[in-house]
Amino acid sequence: MTAGPLVADAPRLANGVEYAVLHRPGAEVTTVSVWILAGSRHESAPGVAHLLEHAVMQCVPAGRSMRVVDEIEAWGGDANAMTTRDHVVLHARVPTADAGAALSVLAAAATTMTFDDDLVAAERRVVQEELRLAAADPTDIVHDVFFAAAYGSHPMGRPVGGTVAGVAELGPADLAAWSRRYVTPAVLRVVVSGGMTPADVHAVLEQSALAALDDSGPGRPADTSPAITSGRRDLPLAADTAAVVIGGPGFALADRRIVAADIVIELLARANSSVLNEEIRSRRGLSYDVSGGASGYRETGAWRIAISTAPEHCDLVVGLATDLVLESVRRGWSADQVRTASRRAAGLLRVEAESTLAETLEYGNYAYVGDSPGWSLAAQLADLAAMDVREVNQAAQLMTEQLVVATAGSD
Repeated sequence: MTAGPLVADAPRLANGVEYAVLHRPGAEVTTVSVWILAGSRHESAPGVAHLLEHAVMQCVPAGRSMRVVDEIEAWGGDANAMTTRDHVVLHARVPTADAGAALSVLAAAATTMTFDDDLVAAERRVVQEELRLAAADPTDIVHDVFFAAAYGSHPMGRPVGGTVAGVAELGPADLAAWSRRYVTPAVLRVVVSGGMTPADVHAVLEQSALAALDDSGPGRPADTSPAITSGRRDLPLAADTAAVVIGGPGFALADRRIVAADIVIELLARANSSVLNEEIRSRRGLSYDVSGGASGYRETGAWRIAISTAPEHCDLVVGLATDLVLESVRRGWSADQVRTASRRAAGLLRVEAESTLAETLEYGNYAYVGDSPGWSLAAQLADLAAMDVREVNQAAQLMTEQLVVATAGSD
């Protein structure tokens, strides 16, 4: 891993757009990203944020002659975008020599306010195809089933990408309205990780489309969500595989206990020696794939353990996994078990953060989406090392007070 990246102290443009530079001196690859701190939960027309993400990456921004993805690929770079419940992020990983130009392109893309009818129609079809594919895959669609069970009719319970029928109703005016509301200095952030220096980043941003935005625009939306309540939801689906998700309430990104939740997931499902992997995969052979994660949001959180199995084994796996989770939490873990899981979680974080893209996404998620401007990889690693057995066992108890079960593809 590189020596700790240097983070400029909350720099911002004159209009208030904040940015962070995770400088890796001499790095030959740099990831640049533009964040819009609004996502699927902030839509009046479900699916619009996801469609906008597609459209802005395929558009030709004002003053440029190539589509965003084409221009970045021409430098040997890789461009992509992502929509979540909390945010939309556009990112590109490029040779450091081209990072400034790539950042300018993404700034132009993010600030696009008018959309061509033909482009929107084409990307609408792409999004619908993406949603159809997801709906046919139990291991994919089961996560939508989980959030619907956990949050009900609240926007947190909606599919991030929208629905095929809903997206069919969206047009250029919907994208323009969403952009006018959320593409403002108070909602935009920039994260850069790699060889670009803070001075270089500032110079590029000062000349970018981000700097031209009027600082009188609306601020970041407030976020509230209901408490997760226990329940089960099943989605019958004709498939050769069934998917099971067991989860419950977690912790917000700014809550230190989210680190404890990561250790709990390591103990329950992520490591090869974890409780569910040992019993469901290794001993009983009921699944090839057991995985888990703790998702944090601005003011809430949720954890999930996903298990794939044969459709005829679905109910058996649900019962077995639920019993294993509850019994493990009731019994608690020893200090040695927690230290081992913490060490592994820290190691995985270090390995992932070797990538400038992974570091960019981690920083943007915690520092900006989670309102934790002092976040750093070093601090996260220190929190993992400092977690004691009492904190982890207490977190596990809170996480399992309300259990949510979702299945897709069961008989």
